[in-house]
Amino acid sequence: MKQGVNTSNANETGTRWIRNTLLGLGGLLVLLGLIRQWPILGKTYMQFIEGPGYLSLMLGLIMIVLGFSVRLFMDGDEPN
Repeated sequence: MKQGVNTSNANETGTRWIRNTLLGLGGLLVLLGLIRQWPILGKTYMQFIEGPGYLSLMLGLIMIVLGFSVRLFMDGDEPN
């Protein structure tokens, strides 16, 4: 019984650590992408996509979404 509680606590700590890491790196990459793309309002769609910060901006957004959904990925394989 104690092992189940300990492994659950360890899994929760690992999940929280991964979530915080993904959210932090994602936020950093979004900020970097916005800084590199800065005059966003004057750009057309193609200029925005071909701009220097587009890749880091999109990667940051993907990492933020994965950070919010990491619990779904981690808790799916637990045996009952």
